[in-house]
Amino acid sequence: MKPIYFPFTYISEPVLEALSAFFKQIVVYQPSNLKIPESMQKPADSDLLEIRIPVKGDENKIDNILKDYKNWANIHQESELAFFKTKPDIIPFFGESYTSQIKADIKKKQKQQNEKKQDSLLNARIFLHMAQEFDSQNWEINKELLLSEEKTLNLIDNLKGEDELSFKKNDKVKTVEIDYQSEYMTPDRIIAWTHLLQYDQDMSNLFITNSRSVVEHLVEKTPEAKIVLSIDSIPLTNSRDKKTEKWQKSLIKQLELLQENPLPASEDIKIKSPFDKDDGKKVSLTLYLVPGESPYNFFTRSAWHKTPVKEINKKSGFNNTLIGFVEF
Repeated sequence: MKPIYFPFTYISEPVLEALSAFFKQIVVYQPSNLKIPESMQKPADSDLLEIRIPVKGDENKIDNILKDYKNWANIHQESELAFFKTKPDIIPFFGESYTSQIKADIKKKQKQQNEKKQDSLLNARIFLHMAQEFDSQNWEINKELLLSEEKTLNLIDNLKGEDELSFKKNDKVKTVEIDYQSEYMTPDRIIAWTHLLQYDQDMSNLFITNSRSVVEHLVEKTPEAKIVLSIDSIPLTNSRDKKTEKWQKSLIKQLELLQENPLPASEDIKIKSPFDKDDGKKVSLTLYLVPGESPYNFFTRSAWHKTPVKEINKKSGFNNTLIGFVEF
């Protein structure tokens, strides 16, 4: 059982570190084989990530449309920047007005090419590419800001003569806030990502996210979902020692029991943490069980979209769906 990260195709360093505290390897979808982020290639080479491309083809078309989008952005950059100076709370190049103009340009291009029918899968992949670049750029910007703030706080602590603990506490607060962009356009992200899920021929029934808005959105649509597991105070660690690996295996073994059973034997799963309480930064995991519904049925119902293609993996062999929320 491999957890599938959703509904994003980009995973930042601190998010991967948090997820790796619970799971040995994380699956991340890509909208195409174009431009896989370099920051994700290294953890993929070390088996922390499995980069999976459920849908292939139309790469040239996607690449051309993305280039047109960037050209349009460069032409209109000056006017857009002037607009956002008056509205600092709006995320640049990802707003409704901007998206509407891009859609209009894309539709115009499609008409010129005599494409009468809108390809929802193609549009979803294009959207995910844009969202991926947006997430990647925002993480790089926030990382630089975070490093600058760290230096400032460290200087202040040194001037005040305060110990390192005070600095670490401030650092933890900032780390929680660096992935705010993952809360943006939640329904659109889920719908687009579900297009890829439907083509995954090696689907798991365990899905993991670090976005509270995503979990709230899905749980709101799924009143039958219930919390079956809650784990607190698991330390972040980059090492793969035997104790960590043994604990991760026991966690997966417990989760595998829920693949076929409609409900757990008890009210929730009991998994004891083998780690000390003072092992540094901590992360937590909350697991929701959606009984009697396969991942295909669950996500297509939640996204209100099903693709009528025979090759789609509708029968994954799972009776239940597990949604995990990692918080740090």
